[in-house]
Amino acid sequence: MEEKNGHIAVIGCRKCGKCNNVCPQGALYKVDGIVRVDYSRCTFCMECIRVCPNKALIYME
Repeated sequence: MEEKNGHIAVIGCRKCGKCNNVCPQGALYKVDGIVRVDYSRCTFCMECIRVCPNKALIYME
């Protein structure tokens, strides 16, 4: 797997929680209902981006 050096931006989160349920590393958590990423746990598998119905999670280099 190619190493990723970017980050996952959360823009326009509608607080549905679908990404929290799919993250295999448990790297996502909520602050005031908005999703945040714990980069010490994130492996950039992109599952959260794949399941977000609002396209609120974006990988940025």
